[in-house]
Amino acid sequence: MRKRARIFISILIVSFVVTPAAFPCSSIALMNSGSLIFATNYDNDFWPGQIFINKRNVKKSSWEAGTTGRVAAWTSRYGSAIITCVGFQLPWAGMNEAGLVFSTMALGETKVAPPDELPPLSGPFWWQYMLDTCATVEEVLAASRNVRMADADDHYLVCDRKGDCAVIEFLGGRMVVHKDKALPVRALTNRDYAACLEHWQSKGTPPSNPYHSFNRFSRLADKLEKFKETSTGEAVDYAFGLLKNVAASNTRWSLVFDTGNRTFFVRSFKNDSVRSIDLSKIDFSCGQPSKMLDAHADLEGDITASFTDYSHEAVLNQLIKSLAYFRPNLPQEMPRQVLGLFESYPCDKTAAVK
Repeated sequence: MRKRARIFISILIVSFVVTPAAFPCSSIALMNSGSLIFATNYDNDFWPGQIFINKRNVKKSSWEAGTTGRVAAWTSRYGSAIITCVGFQLPWAGMNEAGLVFSTMALGETKVAPPDELPPLSGPFWWQYMLDTCATVEEVLAASRNVRMADADDHYLVCDRKGDCAVIEFLGGRMVVHKDKALPVRALTNRDYAACLEHWQSKGTPPSNPYHSFNRFSRLADKLEKFKETSTGEAVDYAFGLLKNVAASNTRWSLVFDTGNRTFFVRSFKNDSVRSIDLSKIDFSCGQPSKMLDAHADLEGDITASFTDYSHEAVLNQLIKSLAYFRPNLPQEMPRQVLGLFESYPCDKTAAVK
């Protein structure tokens, strides 16, 4: 790829990682009868969203090089379903067919490491790499040693089908991980995890603002402590109830992931019906067209069969809308540059059939 195009794409991805203001997003995870339930709210004034089905055995690469000139390159091992306010290959949240799931929360204190020999990946694409190649949280942590988070203004909650979870933050130029005993509450808002946990454990008076990170974290922590194992359906309803309790006037979608059954539930401010996507019914083989669906589509029930073939025009329009909102002063040709890269990824015909 030409150097100018690479620069354009780098700036474009940064523009989508850095939001103009922090909004009160929230995420939680709970165990129910040996199955992990993961839930998250996306709160922002920008509401358009798309759900994409990403294929396995696709050869991908990034556009930026580390200090030694090496660029990240991989073949996706797992298919995934992602939701995004930006576009193809740039997830805000998602789950792969192995049951690895993550979500994004804005964190103003974020500071990534300076450039080094590791190939850099910008925030959303860093997570697509993880969904493509990892089945467990431990694999995510191992893979993080092979690439560098290049650009982010966020922190993340990630869990796997086995019930392992971690909060991943980038503070003071280093990656900070909270897991196991260092993650007694599986919740995340928009302050660093340690500060939220300390406030909750100290039994301090929550801020009067119900959307303050400490307030939302404490309410979620209290509700998680009270959860009793129940049926899967009731656990999903409980998770949606927690999300509703911390929702804001600009909550655009609420998601619940049942990792045991590999099912992705969504409701949005334009469609309050709970819809489900069953990953076990999806053909993730590379020879099939990528699939997409409006996150607010007027549908109900199981919408797995409602996905349509990937549309260049629809994805480009979404990128343009996102750019106009997040970074209106950037060159208009930039969405076409980044989309051209993502649409150029070929199938790896040598990869083993899964």
